[in-house]
Amino acid sequence: MYFFRFVYIVVYRAFYILIHQKKEAKWGSAFLHQLEKQFDGSFDERTFKKIIFYYSLKVPAICDAFLHLHNKKTQRDECERLLHYFICSSVFDNFFDREELSDDDIAKITFDSKNYTVTNFNERISLNAHLLILDFVRDREKYLSVLKKEYDVQVASRKQFDTNITNEQIEHITLEKGGNAVLLCSFYLNTQASIHEENCWYKLGNIIQYVNDLFDIYRDLQSGLQTIPNRVQDAKAFKIYYQNLIDSLKKEIAAIDVPRKQKLHFTISLMGICALGLIAIEQLIKIQGDNEKLPPLHTLTRKELIIDMEKKTNLWQWIKTVYLLSRKS
Repeated sequence: MYFFRFVYIVVYRAFYILIHQKKEAKWGSAFLHQLEKQFDGSFDERTFKKIIFYYSLKVPAICDAFLHLHNKKTQRDECERLLHYFICSSVFDNFFDREELSDDDIAKITFDSKNYTVTNFNERISLNAHLLILDFVRDREKYLSVLKKEYDVQVASRKQFDTNITNEQIEHITLEKGGNAVLLCSFYLNTQASIHEENCWYKLGNIIQYVNDLFDIYRDLQSGLQTIPNRVQDAKAFKIYYQNLIDSLKKEIAAIDVPRKQKLHFTISLMGICALGLIAIEQLIKIQGDNEKLPPLHTLTRKELIIDMEKKTNLWQWIKTVYLLSRKS
């Protein structure tokens, strides 16, 4: 019985995400163009595409999964706030990564907005987006506390280009950066999250950051960015570490007070994300073989390090992994 329900949910979720991602991308693009006219400017092409990609994917894939616990789907007012969040996160990434603003100015526009004087389109539109969603959040003090943690870790993440950074420092940055970025999304929904749901948002963010780093090993090596995955020496040991992160998330899922049948959509959705990391780690394990350690990853080719999820073998392995992870929940 579980097998057939699993197949139904996976197929349903796949088509749901595909259809709604296209729908949200179309709506989001039109909305961004309206904002560009309103604020007399335009996003550069890369930033525009980044905003739409993350917004259109995370609404059906993550936000709707959480709201399914409450028998709800993301409403249009929630979508508007989420789109404004991805405007903030994408433009603020540019402020940091392109050094378009100093750290002090980024802090001021975020935490002392009334005393900040905007000078260009990116500052105008990001400040507007920030104030719009700040005006909605129910617990402003808690929200600003999470936002401050995200700001601090963004500043700290610059150290990832220093080869002397320790693994402990990278781990802290990875967990905080991913966890808080995803947790912030929960503040923009009309439904109040329980403490265990909040923990799921944060811990899912931990895993998403590791998934991103695993899939970006080759690119990060080329840019000199130090991450836990591109420093891994023993892929088998790292799999145990990553599995512990999944187990921690599953404990929070189990503690959410809704019927198991209702929770199954949610569980499978989150385990689908977790499984991506395991597929990437298994590829590293194959490279390691019977050796105690991996070869230095910078000596490997792009083909060896890239994870192609369009390959039938990877897709089939992903389905089996999601099945096993969700069945054990």
